[in-house]
Amino acid sequence: MIPVTSRTSPEAAVRYPREIAAAVTLPAACAALVTHRPGPLLAREAIAVLTACGALAPRLALLAFLTARDRPDPRSVVPFDPFHDPTPPALHGAGPEPDRDRVRTAGDRCAAAWQWWRAEDRSADTAVGAAGALATASWCAWALGSGARAETRARYALETRSDDPLAGLVLRSVRAGSAPAWERR
Repeated sequence: MIPVTSRTSPEAAVRYPREIAAAVTLPAACAALVTHRPGPLLAREAIAVLTACGALAPRLALLAFLTARDRPDPRSVVPFDPFHDPTPPALHGAGPEPDRDRVRTAGDRCAAAWQWWRAEDRSADTAVGAAGALATASWCAWALGSGARAETRARYALETRSDDPLAGLVLRSVRAGSAPAWERR
C-alpha cells in the first residue's frame, strides 16, 4: 500500500513513488542509452531504462539529453519539472538536428529494454515503464525521419499501455505526416 503523500506547502508538487524512482534512475538510463559498447543491453541497463521511462517527466528530460548537441555527461541530467521547465523543443522536432547515431542507438536500446521486459518480466507493475521505453524508441525513430518504424513502435507501446501519452503523440504526428523541423533544413 502506498502511503498518503502530504505537501509541506499548498504549492508544492505531490510526487509519487513511480515518479521518484524514474527520476532517481534517470542518469543510469541515460548512460545505458548512449554508452558505446558492443553486445546487447544488460539486464541492469534494461531495468534502469524501464524504471526511468515509468513517468513522462523523466522521459522529457531523456529526450532533451539525447538531442543535446554538447553531449552532456549522463550523471549531470536533472529530471524535467513540468511546473517550471519549458517543454523541450526536440519533442516537437525543433532546434538543431541532433546527432543521428546517438538518437538511433538510444532508440534501439529503448526498444531492446521493451523486448527484455516482454521476455523476462511482463508484470503489470512494469508495463508503464515498458510502454514508456518503447514510446521513447518510437520518438527516436520519428526524430530520424523513419515514420514507419515510429508508427510500429508507437502501436506496440500503445498495445502495452493504451494511455501512454508519448506513444499517442508520436502516432498522431506520423499519421498527420508531421516531421521534425530539423529534417526540412
